[in-house]
Formats: sequence, structure tokens, C-alpha cells
Amino acid sequence: MPIRRCSQYRRSSFYLLRRSCLPLATVASCVLLAAGAAPPAAGESTVLLPYPPEDVFGVVPSSTYDQQGQRVGDGAFLVERLPDERVAVRFHGGFDDGARIELDSILDPVEVDGRRMLRVSSERSQSHDPEGNPLVILEIDHAAGKARCIPPEGQSGRASEMDLPEPDRVVNVPLNLLFRPIGLGETRSVASQAFLCLGGARVMGFTGEIAQDDTDVAGRTVRKIRYSPDGKSFLSWAVQPFAPEVAYWIDVADGAAYLAHRMPLYSRGPVVTFVVDGMKPDVFLDR
Repeated sequence: MPIRRCSQYRRSSFYLLRRSCLPLATVASCVLLAAGAAPPAAGESTVLLPYPPEDVFGVVPSSTYDQQGQRVGDGAFLVERLPDERVAVRFHGGFDDGARIELDSILDPVEVDGRRMLRVSSERSQSHDPEGNPLVILEIDHAAGKARCIPPEGQSGRASEMDLPEPDRVVNVPLNLLFRPIGLGETRSVASQAFLCLGGARVMGFTGEIAQDDTDVAGRTVRKIRYSPDGKSFLSWAVQPFAPEVAYWIDVADGAAYLAHRMPLYSRGPVVTFVVDGMKPDVFLDR
């Protein structure tokens, strides 16, 4: 089910401001193949993510702000339990009349020493440029062990496909669950891989880590997490000086609740900050 625009959520009974801890756009950590878990079958992700508590399920509406601090559009983050017990994590946001991004992922429930966890099964993302034209589609099939860069319909070019690395530690969409251990104080960093379409299909190592001391903001204890190339491959090392900052903010005193994140909408695209409705944006735009 494709994610609906925020205005559609506001007209539905699913418009619930629930606590959560975010996406955009990749990683893994202490939740990598937890102790006691059966080894993944060939073609499965080795990343095990924490199963979200009940108050994380639902829709978290947000607003999109440009680098000048102007509100430019809506956003929405969704965690949904599907009829077959799998979990969907979806996100959309950007400029109402221009560049935007849509993310979609499906996760399979697994049991590890009596604890419910999730394994990423499939992921998909697509951005649109300022004129609203669709850009390349990033599609990851963890079960098949494949990832593809697909040109949008009506545009020239061939799809680029690659085998996912072994072990498969790629996580592009459900970063809200990936960063949860940092928000809960279980670890200070997480490390994994991102699938990118940069001159073809590529996988690059990324690291999410605490970027600064926790700060008190409007009664919340805010923790900033920086997400960046890990520098462990030549490509990752080469792009480090040019990579725009990707950051997430969570409330460590409120069950690692998601508050905001900053990211480019696509490669060399506009950098925006998504802020949960009800929070003042200047708290995150100035940090």
C-alpha cells in the first residue's frame, strides 16, 4: 500500500499523533544478528531490529522546513501492522509544490530468545525533483538478495542491478527502528550499509552515532544522532568531505520518541528538516 499524503491522513481515522522514532533515508547495530537468533537463510538480511511498542504504531504527522527555516510542506511517518503480522514502515515529505521523497519498507517478525524482533524484507524509495518529475527508484529485495536502480517510467536509461553483499547489512528505510537502541541508551553508535544509486547501483557503509551532549528543550531531553559514511571503503572515504549532514533528533526521556530529522531529498537535492507537528522548528534548524 503506497503511503498517502498527509492531507489524506487528516481526513481519516488513522490520523493519530503517536510517539515514534524515525526514518529517510539507512544502518544497523547492536541489533545485528542478536545472540540466540538463528543464522539468516541465504538472501536474508542479517539485521534484526527491535519490534516497536504499541504506542509507536500509527501516523506521526510532520512539517517540512527548508534551510532558511520556512515551512514548505507536509510530511508523515507511518508504522503499520499488516494483516499477515508483518510490519510496514513508510514515510513521505518535502515541498508541497516541488521536490519530495517517498519511502516504503516491509519487515518480517522473528523471535529471538523469546523476544519479538523484525527483519527487513523489502524496501523502496523514490524522489521527485523541484518540477515534480519522478527520479530513479531504489528497490531492495532482501529475500532475493538483489537491489536495483530503476529509471522512472517514460525516461530513457537501463535499470542497474547488483547482488546485495554477504552478509547483507543494508537498511535504507526503517531508520526509526535502527536508531532506537541509541535513544534507549543501549549503545552510542550503530553501523551498517546503505544502498545508493550513484553512477549505478552501490552499497556503502554508514554509521549513526551520538553527535552532541543531550540538551533540554521544552521539557524534553533531546539527543542528536549524526548519520554519515563510515570511511571504511575508498568510495565512503572519498565522499565524506562532500556528504551533506544527515541528522536525527529523539527524546531519550520519552521512550526514544522521534522528534525531527534532516536530510537531502535526493543526491545533490535540497536539504530539508522534518519536524513533528507541535514542536518548534527553530530548536532543530539551529543545531
